[in-house]
Amino acid sequence: MKPFIRRKLPVIMIVVQLILILGILFYIVPGRYRLYDIVLYDAAENVPRNPMMGYAPAAQNAEDCAQTDLVFILLPFSEWEPQEGVFDREGVTEKYHLEEYKAGKKHAVLRFVCDIPSTEAHMDIPEWLRAVSGGMEYDDASGKGYAPDYGNEIFLQAHKEALDALASWCREDNFVSFVEIGSVGQNGVWTSTADTASGIAPSEEVFGTYEKQYAEAFSQDEDIELLTCAETQTEAPEAGSWNDVLGDKQAVGEWTTRSRERALSDLQKAEAGEQARNKVSKAADGEKGEELQSPEIWTKAPVGGGLTVSLPMDTLLMDSLSDTLEQVRSSHVTFIGPNCPDAEQQAANGSEMIQRDMGYCLYLSRLQTTMDFIHDELQLHFTFNNIGAAPMYRDWPVKMFIYDEHKECIREQTLDLKLSEILPGREVTVTGTLPYSRKLLRGYSVGIAIVSPDGTETITLAQKGVIPNSEGVHRVYRFKKSW
Repeated sequence: MKPFIRRKLPVIMIVVQLILILGILFYIVPGRYRLYDIVLYDAAENVPRNPMMGYAPAAQNAEDCAQTDLVFILLPFSEWEPQEGVFDREGVTEKYHLEEYKAGKKHAVLRFVCDIPSTEAHMDIPEWLRAVSGGMEYDDASGKGYAPDYGNEIFLQAHKEALDALASWCREDNFVSFVEIGSVGQNGVWTSTADTASGIAPSEEVFGTYEKQYAEAFSQDEDIELLTCAETQTEAPEAGSWNDVLGDKQAVGEWTTRSRERALSDLQKAEAGEQARNKVSKAADGEKGEELQSPEIWTKAPVGGGLTVSLPMDTLLMDSLSDTLEQVRSSHVTFIGPNCPDAEQQAANGSEMIQRDMGYCLYLSRLQTTMDFIHDELQLHFTFNNIGAAPMYRDWPVKMFIYDEHKECIREQTLDLKLSEILPGREVTVTGTLPYSRKLLRGYSVGIAIVSPDGTETITLAQKGVIPNSEGVHRVYRFKKSW
């Protein structure tokens, strides 16, 4: 090789490499950069009605439940076990129209009770149980009924067996979504004093026994949320909260205060473990330990309850609507029942306004598309927001669908997103990926769907101008070839 060529060879090789690199970049970069985009979305003005939230009317009133997703089953002990060891599934199913509701993909709130005051003398525990346990009849301002001895050992054992059978029945499908820990007191409200008319007031130990029975009976049910009406909660630390006082400003204030105190107590107990030891260690090293933040039950577990019966429904929906709305917002309820607007009242403006302040309301607020040149894939960054009052407590799969120019699905991917973490006002961003292909430059579209694990139900996003198809897919983005 001539000396001149030998001296110029490195330069020639560098020039050739640069030409090759520039050629590759000319081929790769421009097309891929056309796929970069950012889109901002607005939330819809009308809040969509979605699964496991909203009004929960009494299940026996089918007309009131026609337009709601939830129904409320206030189940007396006497109806569930009319004879010892015989649980009347068929009778309960028929009385509360359960087959009809299940066919309509509705969900239920269940409260098991032992005493419902009425205008007529009656009893809400089985006759066979009354004969072997204590209690007494009452007739006072609250009505007429029978207050059992909740601490009686025979009564406690019978209640446990009935509750275990009830939990087993609920476990057969996904119909019952919420179970309110009731049983004790009038309508299962633990703070009621009418049940002490017999002079047998349940002790803290007795309350704890009932909590434990519920916690154990429903411990295997990940799809059932427990809610407690107790002021303290030791046996069911993961439970939510319920009370039938919405509309009563003072009662709601006391309820939310007790709920915060209970949540703080649970947090302090948790902090007493290794995290607390770490804080002590940091303090010893001169570091400032983190302060316990004021917790809220609704961020981890659902809150629900009925409207107060101390005020007429028309007053709650009209004259004192502003107070009702404020209390619904401050308590972060997911559902209201069994005392709630009936079928006719549900169409009223006040009722609609209350509906908008319950539960979750999710929407996609931002979508950004970028290219990952290392992995040669298109990345889609989805930002979800919640403009509701509470999170969605079930982590249903959130799926991304990519369609080509012919509207054929070329990619389906489950996003790494937990719905329970999208708290009101909080944005959560997740990323979907798609291997790059030049076919994308011809056009593609993006769909989002939130579907129940069994594939039978979907969540509608509050996406302005977007209506999901029959499979619950929202077409949120479309890329068109522009050259």
